[in-house]
Amino acid sequence: MTSGLRDLAIAKQLLETGAFSDRAASLFMSAAGELATITGWMAYDADIHPLARQCYADAFALANQAGDDDLTIHVCLNAAHQSLALSRTGESNPHRALGHLERARQLTHGRPPGRIHALIAIREALAHAILRDRMAFDRAVATAWRELDAAISYEPISECPRWLRFVNASEIRSQEARGLGDLGQPGKALALLVADDDTNDAGTRNRANYRAGLAATLGKTGDINSAVAEGLCVLAELESAVSSTRTLRLLAPVRAIADTIPDDEFAQRYDNLQRQAVGIS
Repeated sequence: MTSGLRDLAIAKQLLETGAFSDRAASLFMSAAGELATITGWMAYDADIHPLARQCYADAFALANQAGDDDLTIHVCLNAAHQSLALSRTGESNPHRALGHLERARQLTHGRPPGRIHALIAIREALAHAILRDRMAFDRAVATAWRELDAAISYEPISECPRWLRFVNASEIRSQEARGLGDLGQPGKALALLVADDDTNDAGTRNRANYRAGLAATLGKTGDINSAVAEGLCVLAELESAVSSTRTLRLLAPVRAIADTIPDDEFAQRYDNLQRQAVGIS
């Protein structure tokens, strides 16, 4: 992330001081905007939310100057994702996420079937779940599945933008389960997650997130031992292959109940990772 911030600062300085043709300037602004978007996502993943917001603000500005709708869509989806996460802690508002998603919807209107439509819909579903609007949640989930089916039929993965290739059945199912949890229905959420036994197409980080979601949901249904067992598998990933404060945060509900069992392995390993995340030795 540090290198991304440094490169972004250099790019912004060059845009201020350099001389470019109109075409070159637009391409440079788009590239700098993508860098700002990626750096913002890394800051979000590390729970550095003020920095993430600033990076997204830079990306929005650069996308606007470059007239780059695809970049604007990307930033809208990332900013909405952050707003949804912060809405659960009272630090944002799901209506903010819906505003970003509506902008993305306007910009994608009339485009052929693709994973972007499914992602917009499932994130709208999460916003409605946080707002406790079950009917709107169900409609958006149905749209997400319909759009994913269409995307699989009409959008070869090789033609899909790289940042959207994670959008698959496991992602939609995981987010649907997250929304059901927000709506106070952990039993239904658990049934969805248990049914998803094929996450091979997901990357290592996303697989860890899915398992963390399953662990948290098991805990919410009262199956503490299974929640801790699943959570330990995720901790092993966080101690080796995955570096993500966000994934650790998904395990917070498991940590909250881990002290109720005699074995303190989960609590100790979780707390150690938490100390590392906040820079405490």
